[in-house]
Amino acid sequence: MGKRRIPQVAHEPPATLHFAVVEGEVDLHGLTARQAETRVAGFVGSWAMRAPGAVVRIITGRGVGSEGAPVIQRRVREQLSGSLADAVSEWAVDIGGGAFLVRVQRITP
Repeated sequence: MGKRRIPQVAHEPPATLHFAVVEGEVDLHGLTARQAETRVAGFVGSWAMRAPGAVVRIITGRGVGSEGAPVIQRRVREQLSGSLADAVSEWAVDIGGGAFLVRVQRITP
């Protein structure tokens, strides 16, 4: 009988935004949808220019205190996929659902 080989398992965490070091964050609690959109655009744009590759957190809350459906979370999601897509290389909903993790990238002219 030959020796049985046991495969080596890498002990590194998976390469996802959830394991990345968050370098900055912005909290949108208490803002109107329009104020939140403006704040997010400035925040993401600023980080994309000064630290491409950085991971930042955009705190939206889950919207449980809102009357009706959550608005800010939906608007931020639309921005990350739409108007801010050039400044974002990837994004994910943070654990707990009340924030987004975003990896910014340099905006190309």
